Amino acid sequence: MINVLLSSYDIHESWAIETIEPLLHKDMKVLYIPFSFDDSDMKNHETFEQCRLKHESGIFRPFHYYGIDNIDYIDYFYDNHKTAIDKIQNADIIFLTGGFPDQYLVRLNEFGISDAIRNSDKLIIGASAGAMIQLDNYHITPDDDYPTYQYQDGLGLVSGFEIEVHYCHSDIQETSLKRVIKEKQLPTYTIPNDGGLLIKDKQIQTFGTAALV
Repeated sequence: MINVLLSSYDIHESWAIETIEPLLHKDMKVLYIPFSFDDSDMKNHETFEQCRLKHESGIFRPFHYYGIDNIDYIDYFYDNHKTAIDKIQNADIIFLTGGFPDQYLVRLNEFGISDAIRNSDKLIIGASAGAMIQLDNYHITPDDDYPTYQYQDGLGLVSGFEIEVHYCHSDIQETSLKRVIKEKQLPTYTIPNDGGLLIKDKQIQTFGTAALV
């Protein structure tokens, strides 16, 4: 398994191309899992589709840049455990979307596909929430959606470090970084919107503006 952790979807931009291009080829199949929406966007299939389609072009654009057109998704309302597992097994790339990381994991577990992702040999790419839940556990810096600092469990695809996504040197991020480093005593990486981490064979490579604190 190769893991890519990002803050934005823009892996077709100049800061990412050198790292990402060798990982991709045009015959690959992408499966994205849009389960990170807020509860208010998951009330029924109509609201799910409205939210999914709102973000679809941002997901498709970078893969189209690399010549990849075979892109599918797991439908929270129309798919089930079996069809979701089939889609995971047939994909080359699993893309984990941004949104609400704690709600994301609940829904992956609800569908019974967390183990399938953990045990796969796929290329896993995740942005924002999709990066955070790749960790065994992660911190959430307070923002409009999460008013308090907190720790949450992730999928456990990668471990032994922490990340701060959407890093922009804000005071609240700096406070959170100091806290997570003090409390967890783990290597901690900042991932701005034009940066990312590539993890292969347990080796971490930063690219773009991502950096070890």
